[in-house]
Order: sequence, then structure tokens, then C-alpha cells
Amino acid sequence: MKKVMRSPILKGIAFVVCLVCVAVAGLTAGSAAQWFYEQSEEYGGSVYLLESSFESSGMLSRGFNSALTILDNSLRNGRDQNETAQLLKDNFYGDYYARLGGTVLKNVDLTETRTESSPYYLIIKPGEWYGNVEVWDYTYVLLGWTDKYDDYWDEQTVAEKAADRTQLQAGDCILLRMTEEQAAALRTRWEQGRDVFSGAVAKCIAVFFVALVALIYLLFVTGRRAEDEQVHLVLLDRMFVELNLLLIGGTAIGTAALVFVGLDMVFSSSNSGAMTVMTKLLTALLVCAFALVIELILSLVRNMKNRTFVERSFVLRAIRWCWRTVKRIFRWAINLCRNVWHGVGRGKDGLWHKAFQNYKTRKLLMLFLVYSIVLAFLAWLFGISPIFSLCFLLGIVWVYAAIWFLIKRIDGFERVVEALRRLRGGDLSYKLTDMPEGVFASMADDINSLGDGMQLALQNEVRAERMKSELITNVSHDLKTPLTSILNYSDLLCQEHLTPEEANDYAKIIHQKGMRLKNLTSDLFDISKVQSGAEQIFCERLDACTLVRQALGEQDQSIDDGKLALKVDMPEHEVPIWADGNKMSRVMENLIGNCIKYAMPGTRVFVSVTEQENNAVIELKNIANYAMDFDASEITERFVRGDAARSTEGSGLGLAIAKSYVEACGGTFAVLVDGDLFKVQITFAIQQ
Repeated sequence: MKKVMRSPILKGIAFVVCLVCVAVAGLTAGSAAQWFYEQSEEYGGSVYLLESSFESSGMLSRGFNSALTILDNSLRNGRDQNETAQLLKDNFYGDYYARLGGTVLKNVDLTETRTESSPYYLIIKPGEWYGNVEVWDYTYVLLGWTDKYDDYWDEQTVAEKAADRTQLQAGDCILLRMTEEQAAALRTRWEQGRDVFSGAVAKCIAVFFVALVALIYLLFVTGRRAEDEQVHLVLLDRMFVELNLLLIGGTAIGTAALVFVGLDMVFSSSNSGAMTVMTKLLTALLVCAFALVIELILSLVRNMKNRTFVERSFVLRAIRWCWRTVKRIFRWAINLCRNVWHGVGRGKDGLWHKAFQNYKTRKLLMLFLVYSIVLAFLAWLFGISPIFSLCFLLGIVWVYAAIWFLIKRIDGFERVVEALRRLRGGDLSYKLTDMPEGVFASMADDINSLGDGMQLALQNEVRAERMKSELITNVSHDLKTPLTSILNYSDLLCQEHLTPEEANDYAKIIHQKGMRLKNLTSDLFDISKVQSGAEQIFCERLDACTLVRQALGEQDQSIDDGKLALKVDMPEHEVPIWADGNKMSRVMENLIGNCIKYAMPGTRVFVSVTEQENNAVIELKNIANYAMDFDASEITERFVRGDAARSTEGSGLGLAIAKSYVEACGGTFAVLVDGDLFKVQITFAIQQ
């Protein structure tokens, strides 16, 4: 069931249902609005205004009011009777009879009795009016027949209408009526308007509830998948909440504005075809806006489910920060009061002991004492009142409490600084105890835990390194015996004339690879011994220049075979260093061997011995025959080779052994890479 409910297909269907419901509601409302607009153009006003019955409808009363206004204007202004009759024919479907002085306007002879017997009527006489059709009470016309509405008009208008009333005579009247047959067309159109409105409202309510159900479903399943219970976010969810809400509000306001502008354009044009086109365009706009708003709302819901709503809200994060700040200040105030209370209870001895413990607290105390003396002197100079004396005593108490609190805090801070200094110096067993309550006590626990963690990590690292070195040493040692046998037998095979002829080549290859493996195990054994501290170093006074000359002499033939030009720069005098001669000979052998293997043929190799600030620096430089895209700090690690393809012979241990031997003898070993230039520097202190 969960797999079905959270399926992407069902989510897409629900989303489409929401948009279809919006489209249906928009088209329905637009169609109804277009119908009412066309009817209002035909009948000169609204057909249906939510009236409960036709008798109270504005459509019926509008005709009587129009007839009343036309007849009153025609009687008083002498309008042409034919024009009046045409106006009444266009605006009133009933019978009328109007008389003012000697002027009579009528389409049928009416009496007051005949008029009252009609289903719908209106009678206006001097001083009064009545009828069963609603008339706008404050209409300008009635003011000319009765004085009941004088209070609602200005004095000038009342005076003008009072003059009109003086011209009224007995028998002057306006009689209006409408029979059921005459009102049948209006009633039919009013009922049609009521049905159109009710049907549109019912359809909109139905699609609203369907869309609401689909939207609620989307709110529940958004961000969820059938395979797990995690909330899965999308790129839109990374947007800040305020921007999301701004987009929702902007979309709603912008859409509403465009709808109003479009409707205004249509109503101004009085074009039914334009209204049809505009209804469809506005419906499409509503669907697009609703789709965007739904996506933005679902994004907010996914952030709420993922508990990242606050993190993606500037306002809520600011409120949370303010609340936490207030809480910290409140706790600080409580701790302050508690510490002041404890300090007062401990007495003055502890306070004075802390006050004069170091120069910082002594300066602080002196500052407060000078402040108190100056305050007392000013009080004596300008007179002392009882209230001032009380304030002065309270100030002294406050100074005492503040001094104690600040001294405790300064002392705790200095102890924390000292603990950090000890940890940095390598004293991981140092512990902070008896710290003041509050933030310093928590900080002391963290520092103690940090020291324990660092000590444990260091022990584990040392243990792991020792076990690794012992493993390499033991494996190298165990390989020596079978490897020696392989080399001996392969050497014997090389001395024999084997058949077929290819067997002699196979024996040579076995012997060569065995020798390479022997060198590798020997290198592993050497580097493991020196890095584990098991290698014995016999340092003695050596001449760096002699060491380099001897190493170059041993590799002279190999340098010539590699087509390399050697450039040597060394002083004529002795450059004494303190090192192990055997180990340094191995170092120079490895470095010169690397130059022969990896230097570009036809280039020069630079070897120099210089004196720099009481240090002897041995430097080798060559141009590499491959692209050096490695990190210089990693090339001296074990099994790391500059030739990433490993197309040449080598184990990746030469530089690691050289660095280990140099550092074991007390020197420093550095590798520098500049483009294709590879440079090694060995530095020893010069012996006096």
C-alpha cells in the first residue's frame, strides 16, 4: 500500500488533478461572468445579485426607479412626450401614469386603486410615497415630492427641491405598475441568472474539494519514497524560506493584478469574443501560477519534514539566536548572583589572597580602590545626604562583589591558557581541576577530554606504526631464505646450457627478477629498522665534500652510460658534518641512482656542496624525463614513485630510505619541484 501511495505516478496524477480543477473552476467562473456581462449590457444592469426572490430583486426595482426618474424629469423639464415614451419603452416593461399640473404622461389610464391591485406597483404623491417594490430611499427624485429626506442633502439642494414641492397641486402623482405577464420576461431572466450563478458556484465548490483532497495527499507524501522513510529534497528546497514566501506572495499578487487588468480591458471593450479569449488566457495564467505556488508550498513542507525549515530561514534563525542569547545572559546573571553569594560566604581572606596573586588582579583592585576614594572625596566635598550615603554603601558592596567575580574569572582564564600551553608543549597528562563553576568548568572538562583523546590517539598511532614496521621487518626476513635459494638455483641454471634455447633466457629472467626482489626486501628491511628505531647509527665526523666525491666516483660509469653531463660545485676546503658514513653513502648512492634513472638524456646534473648560515647543504638537481605531477611532500613516502605508470625499475623506497637515514643522523631532507626541475637538499650542521 505504501509503495502505491508514494509512487511518482500517483503524485503526478494528484498534481495534474489540482491543475485541472483550477482550469475547470476558471473556465466555469469565466463563462458565468461572460453570461452576466452580456445580460447586463442587454438589460442595463445586473440580472442577479444574490436576491432571495424576484420580488426583492434589483432587476425589478431598477425598472421602477428608471421609470420614476424619467417621468419626473419629463414632467419638470418639459421633455417631448414621444422621446419620453421611447425611453420608458426601453427601460420599463409596465404601465405608467404621471401628472404634474396640467401635464400628463401615460401609456394607460391608471388610478391609485387599480395601481394598488397590481402585483408590483409604486405610487408617488405630494408628501408621501408607497408601494411593494423597493425604491432607493435617498434618491434625488423623491426629494422633489416629500421632505422626509431633507436631512440627507445639503442646504442648496434642499432649497431647490422645496421650491419644486411648492408647485405641486392636488392630484399630482406618478403611478407605476407591472402585471405578472409584463414581469414574466424579467422573472425568467432573473431565474436563469440565479441558476447560472448557483451552477457555477456548485461546480467550483465541487472541484475545490477535489483539488483540496489531491493537495492534502501531496502534502502528506511529498519528499517520501516507497523504499525508505527518509525525506528526499530537490534543488528547489535549497532556497531560503523568505524568498519562497516572497515568490508565493508575488505570484498571487501578480496573478490577481493581471486578472483585474484583463477583465478591465474586456469590460472596457464591450466585446464578447474578446471576453472569451481573455477568459481562456486568464485561466491558463491561473493554472501556471497555481502550479508554481503548489511547488513552492510543497518545498516548504519538505523542509519542515526534514527539520531544515529554521536553518533556511533568516528570520527564524535570528529569532533563535536572540532567544539563545537571552538564555545565556539569564544563565550568566544567575551564575553571577550565585558566585557573589558564595564569595561573600567564603569571607575576605580568600578574596584578598586572589586579589594579590598576580599583577592583573592587583591592577584591577587598585582601579576600584581609586574609584572608591575619588567618590568618597567628592561626597565629602559637596556634602553627604542620607540617600547619597545609602547609595555609596551599596556601591561599595557592588565593588566588593564585582572584584571577587572578576578575580575568579581572570584566574580561571589564566589556568585555561596555561593548560593549553602545556598541551601544545606535549604534556598530554596535564589536568585542570577546581575550576570556577560555569563556562570555565565546562571548558576545563573539554580540555581534559581533549588531552585524553590526543594521548589515546598518539598511543594508537605509535602502536600501529610499530606493528606495521615489525610486520614489514618479519616478512622481509622470512623472504630472505627462500629468495636466496631461488637466486642460487637460478644462477646454477644460468651456467648450464639448457635445451631448448629459450630455457636459458627464462633462467636469466628468473635470476634478474629474483635480484630485484632481493633488493626490494633489503630496502624494506632497512627502512623498517630505521623508522622503528632499531637501526644502529654510528655518527662520526665526516667531510661532506669527500662524501660526495666518493659517491660520484662510484657512479661515474653509470653517469656516462646515461648520457648525462655532470656539473659539480664544491669548496676546496673541508666541510665537516656529524653523521654515519655508511648510511650517508647509501643516501648518496640512492640519490645519484635516481638521477641516472629519471634524468632526461643529454641534460646536465648539478651537484653542489655549500655553506649557509653554519649549515652544510648538499644539493642535487636534474631535469626529469617525465611530467612531474606529484606533490613534493608525498614523494618521500614509502612506495610512492614519481613515475605514476611505474614503467621503470624501482620500488618507490629510495627517497624514503634516504630521508630516514638523513633524519636519523640529525639532518634534514627536502625535495623541491619546479616544473621539470627536480631538486634534493640535505642539510647538516657544520661541526666546529
